[in-house]
Amino acid sequence: MNADDLPLTEPSAELVAFVNGTLLDFLAPAGSADTRWCPQWAEHPDAVHRLTAIRDEWNLMLAAAEDGALPALHTFLRDVLDYHLPLLVDQQRGSFRECGYGHKPRQRLDVSRETRGGSA
Repeated sequence: MNADDLPLTEPSAELVAFVNGTLLDFLAPAGSADTRWCPQWAEHPDAVHRLTAIRDEWNLMLAAAEDGALPALHTFLRDVLDYHLPLLVDQQRGSFRECGYGHKPRQRLDVSRETRGGSA
């Protein structure tokens, strides 16, 4: 990926495969009362960017292992997954916080709560 590819406007096929396979099957813990996942994650641009970052770091870790370096799974989990996953799934602040009862389209940062129909 280079600077011309940013911001991402849609997830790549590789990202979809990583999220729906490796991430959800093996890396992300099962949901709990304080987490929220949106099955339509690809419609959340902020989530697509974070998930791309997670996938890129995963690929770098695997490439380093192929070159003979010890896989730094611990470092990946601590520095990448443990950092980004809460910013995606936390029900109060995560990217999917509005999707508790079905997918809600992303709101721009400059849209006020009054405009959305909430209280100030």
